[in-house]
Amino acid sequence: MENKKNLCINCAICDVRNVSEELLNTYGEVRINAASLVTNQAAQALLGRFAVRINCAQTVSLAENIHFSVINGPLTITAKQPATEEKLYMAVNGPVFIEPGSEETLKNYAGMSVNGPVTCPDSVTGLLAAFCINGPISTYPDGAIILKKTVVLDRLFHLRAKQDALYYAASKVIALSPDAAFDKLAEKNVRFVTRTLLVSESLAEAAVPLFDEKADIIILPDGCACVDGDVRLDETLVRRHGGKLYISGDLTIGPDSAAALGQVSFLRVRGGLYVCRSLKDQVLALDAEYEDLYAVGGVLVSDRASTEISAAMLENAEDGLSVANCASVSIAEDITPELLREKLVSISSCASVLCTEAQRPVIEELAREVAAIVCGGEEDEEDDESGQDSEDVYTVRINAASYTL
Repeated sequence: MENKKNLCINCAICDVRNVSEELLNTYGEVRINAASLVTNQAAQALLGRFAVRINCAQTVSLAENIHFSVINGPLTITAKQPATEEKLYMAVNGPVFIEPGSEETLKNYAGMSVNGPVTCPDSVTGLLAAFCINGPISTYPDGAIILKKTVVLDRLFHLRAKQDALYYAASKVIALSPDAAFDKLAEKNVRFVTRTLLVSESLAEAAVPLFDEKADIIILPDGCACVDGDVRLDETLVRRHGGKLYISGDLTIGPDSAAALGQVSFLRVRGGLYVCRSLKDQVLALDAEYEDLYAVGGVLVSDRASTEISAAMLENAEDGLSVANCASVSIAEDITPELLREKLVSISSCASVLCTEAQRPVIEELAREVAAIVCGGEEDEEDDESGQDSEDVYTVRINAASYTL
């Protein structure tokens, strides 16, 4: 009797709620390697009866009429969002901002899982009890005037400010311009609520009394520039902002950053500092401040929903290769452990890494802040019931960001 083919699924999200007995009967063996598995009671019983092998970091049980959606990035919930015909379960890998008057919108969600910070009005905090939030919850006063998440105070802001106004900026207020005119703002009884205030040393004394006592005050030297987001250090960056830098995201210093690095006299990085191995000693001598320091290869693969590392990518990376901030990472099966050790410098801040059993020890050594390392794509060494070797059994492999079984 001809052997049934096997099925191996490698993905970030696998929805198995509609799996059928007929489908499972067509395969000899089914394996699922996923960061998130969406299931229900009936599917769990059926998968258990067929002994489906599952490796996952998170399991979410939902009814069939609930749509599961994933957002890798920020999400803003507003009162103007139209109600959907079906209930929605949202998984958010990033910050969530809830605008005032969004109570009815929140009630339309069947649930929410948030890996990141949540910011909302004081009046809606009670509705968050049903949500799974892996991150801090920040609230702001009802009635506050909502500004952009990051606000730069310049010479025009005090002219437009309203009398007795309370302003809210979810992330930070930047006051590095000598024309910020805090004395004029004080005369209008203007107040600010924000998470962080970045202020020049010469303005600090006048600025601090106008801010909520919970704000994190960061005093920077006069002439320092704030660069928002993730950036790479090069001569263009230094020419535009100068040699005193405050980076609000991640900073990458690659092999081509040597000339620009020599012009930097002050460096503070609120995110990760990714430094190629050849310049690491020069960065340490600068006495820079940062959240985390990562020694990386000359090639950096980052900020992708899913990516596959091939043997050619490693072989062509003269100064090594690193992976960072990717949701799902797949290591090609033909990459030997020896090539991984030689060329893969680091792998960090990723949700899941799919690799073979032979590659796993190397990945575990290099992994930093990786939620799940799962193995797939290899055939079992055991014989099946008919006595045939497993290498004779055809395996259907599916690699995807998301997949519905």
